[in-house]
Parts: sequence; structure tokens; C-alpha cells
Amino acid sequence: MYSIEFSNESKKFLRKLDKHDVDIILNKVYSLRENPFRNLKRLHGEKLWRLRIGDYRAIVDVLVSNNKIFVVRIGKRSRVY
Repeated sequence: MYSIEFSNESKKFLRKLDKHDVDIILNKVYSLRENPFRNLKRLHGEKLWRLRIGDYRAIVDVLVSNNKIFVVRIGKRSRVY
């Protein structure tokens, strides 16, 4: 099972949202612990992955050797890339 770690930028973004949106985002992110590549799509030209969460996107780095998923950024789909 993979562990989840959030960047300071992603934590700051989550603090600005209402509780309902935060719950949806966290449930989707924590669902990656069992099978991280099931819902991810690789970003072009980077070693990062994209997770779709409604109108939001989470940009994550999957560290297979450490069994860790690092959430780099979370944001509205129009601004996160």
C-alpha cells in the first residue's frame, strides 16, 4: 500500500475550499493508495501524473521505489497546469 504526502502548496489550496469539496478530493486521492495507476494519466513531457476530480485536478508524483504518492498541486482544471 502506498502512503500519501501533500506539498505545502496543495495543503494551502485545500484550506481555501469548503468542507464538501475537500472531502471529495481527499477521498479520490486516498483511493490511489491501493492501485495508484488505475485513475492516473501521465502528463506530457514530465514525470508527473494527473488525477481528475470533477472540476479539480491533482498533479501527483508516484515514487514506486518508496511506495509513496506525493501530491504536488491541486487546483481548478483551468489553472492547475
